Amino acid sequence: MGLPQERLPDRKDEILGQGARLRITLKDRSDAREVEIVGNRKDLLALAAICSGLAELTTEQLLTPENHYHLDEYFWGAEKGSIPLIVLCSEKGWPESDPGGVSTQGFVR
Repeated sequence: MGLPQERLPDRKDEILGQGARLRITLKDRSDAREVEIVGNRKDLLALAAICSGLAELTTEQLLTPENHYHLDEYFWGAEKGSIPLIVLCSEKGWPESDPGGVSTQGFVR
């Protein structure tokens, strides 16, 4: 196994923008646990670049370690004390969208 390769090099400037930091916390709410991701506009644009970059990978790339991105205080832009988070793109095991192309799984609280 070789050295780790840079993820999403075409998005490097967006993702590694100076000062980009997210705060990732785990909150206990009643009987549920929630992940909270807090950042300013620049931070959230960096996260969006990670998500959209992973979504644009080829089917072949999704079968390699390129299919994910680590966010924690030791790798990319998470504030000290944030919980580690892995953003992973996978086409396996997800329900189909409805005929109009809208996901049947989303909701807003």
